[in-house]
Amino acid sequence: MNKLETAKIKRRKNFLPALILTLLFWGGLGWLVYTFPPESFWLIISFYLLLFVAVFFTTALSFGNSKIGLIAAWWVLLFLLLRYFKIGNLLNLSLLTLIFSLLGFYLYRAKS
Repeated sequence: MNKLETAKIKRRKNFLPALILTLLFWGGLGWLVYTFPPESFWLIISFYLLLFVAVFFTTALSFGNSKIGLIAAWWVLLFLLLRYFKIGNLLNLSLLTLIFSLLGFYLYRAKS
C-alpha cells in the first residue's frame, strides 16, 4: 500500500469518532440553551465555546478540511459576539464575511 491509500484509510477511520463528537457537542449546546437561562458569565462563555467547537466540527466534516472549519467557526463566533454586544449589523457581517473569505482564499493559494 502506498502513502495515499494509507492516508485515505486513516481519514475514513477518523470520520465516525468526529461525527459522534459533533453530535455530542450539538446535543450539549442544545441542552445548555434549553436548560439554563443566560444569567451567569460562565454559562455565556460555555455557550460560545460549545458553539465554536460544534460549528468547527460540523464544517470541517462537511467540507473535509479543518482550515475551512476553523475559519467558519471563527466567523460565526465573532459575529455572534458582536451581536451580543449589540454592534452586530449588516456592515459588520459583510466586513467579517469579506475578511474571512479573503483569509480562506489566501490559505488556499498559500497551500498550492
